[in-house]
Amino acid sequence: MLFHSYLFLLVFLPLAAGGWFFLNRRGYARGAALFLLCASLVFYGANDWRGLAVLVLSMLINWRLGRRLTDAPSRPVLILGLVLNLGVLGFCKYTNFVLSNLALLLGRSFAPLSLLLPLGISFFTFQQVAYLVDAYRGQAETYTLTEYCLFVSFFPCVMSGPIAFHNEIIPALRRSAVRGFDWEDGARGLTLIACGLAKKVLLADTLGNAVNAAWSNLSGLNASTALVAMLGYTFQLYFDFSGYCDVATGAARLFGVPLPRNFDSPYRACSIAAFWERWHMTMTRFFTRYLYIPLGGSRRGFTRTCVNTLLVFLISGLWHGANWTFLVWGGLHGLALVAYKLRDHFTDRHLPRPLGWLLTFLYVNLCWVFFRAPDLSSARLFLTRLLTGGWSRLPYDVYSCFMTTEVKVVNQVLGLQSQTLGLTATIFFLVLALVLSLVPGNALDRTRGERFRPSGRTLAVTTVLLVWSVLSFTGVGTFLYFNF
Repeated sequence: MLFHSYLFLLVFLPLAAGGWFFLNRRGYARGAALFLLCASLVFYGANDWRGLAVLVLSMLINWRLGRRLTDAPSRPVLILGLVLNLGVLGFCKYTNFVLSNLALLLGRSFAPLSLLLPLGISFFTFQQVAYLVDAYRGQAETYTLTEYCLFVSFFPCVMSGPIAFHNEIIPALRRSAVRGFDWEDGARGLTLIACGLAKKVLLADTLGNAVNAAWSNLSGLNASTALVAMLGYTFQLYFDFSGYCDVATGAARLFGVPLPRNFDSPYRACSIAAFWERWHMTMTRFFTRYLYIPLGGSRRGFTRTCVNTLLVFLISGLWHGANWTFLVWGGLHGLALVAYKLRDHFTDRHLPRPLGWLLTFLYVNLCWVFFRAPDLSSARLFLTRLLTGGWSRLPYDVYSCFMTTEVKVVNQVLGLQSQTLGLTATIFFLVLALVLSLVPGNALDRTRGERFRPSGRTLAVTTVLLVWSVLSFTGVGTFLYFNF
């Protein structure tokens, strides 16, 4: 049961919201919380029933440790909690990576172990680590078991974020239980769900089909195809993940819970530092608050600041996946941020904004190649073909991916040849993706805050996007960040 499914939109979400508000209105606050917790566990189990036991056991252990820390802060208890959480994450996610590299060093063969990797373990582990640290610091309340488990397993964000904290989810659910359903929140939530589904179904998956086609034949790539694949993945990843976050934020809004913002038009950034202030903002917030600052942040001299920055981004890369490609990706961004800090340290001169944007956008694109590549040799081959592959026509299996049903309907009027139609559709989708990601005050990246007001226009746009997206569900793939 995924966000982009009939079962979720037409059955699960209405029943979950209806049950929550109905029980609260009748005065059964505890029953409502237990109902929503069960619904969240059903949602998670429907997507990964084997990982459900790990999630439940993790919540029970961390709640008990958190209660111990809120009652009497203890460093050994905190260390125990961190070791348990990060140990389980490390064992499930990185055991095969470590063993395969050891086998390579020793010149031996290695058969990967069949290990369970629970869906969303990176996300719910980080949420619970943050809770334990806050409890140790005296910055967390004493929550009931139901409240805590509902915070961790809350279905909009349990599998792929945004990474929300206990003091954002639990108080909001308490307020929602007292206030009841808010029609403005409902309108805001449906609008966000519509925008998120459109980004995923209508844009990200179309781009993704072409990207997959190009990557499936690396040796036959020419420079033009590699360029389309690189740009296509840049926009695919953005619209896919931000689309997921929009749907998650919209679903949570239906319950009166404002999830933290995760994107702010990142491809408008004119420096690598600005990019990371706009991309996956909740992950950046977590690493800043719970890793970068505890390491000393920028308080222990310039050299230590650079080392901390690079270390944080290497860990961030590894958090995304057990592969050297993610370490290289994180290292490249870390080195770019160190270079940015060096420039600021020695001079106050800045690049013109257009040049700064162009260099940042190109650098981010090149780094995404490692993020997408299955291994380092594939990334190297892709970049080689991009730089030396020669400019020629796109192959049919790439440009045909952009010849969607909507494009073919329009072409009935235009009457273009197949190859001309494919090239025109390719350019159209890439330009459309660029424009939507760069438009000032990008409404697709905003939760619309308190300035949002329902209107006839927003209702019309929401209805069109919802209907269009739902009718296009067939063949839609899973969200990319399910892999991380």
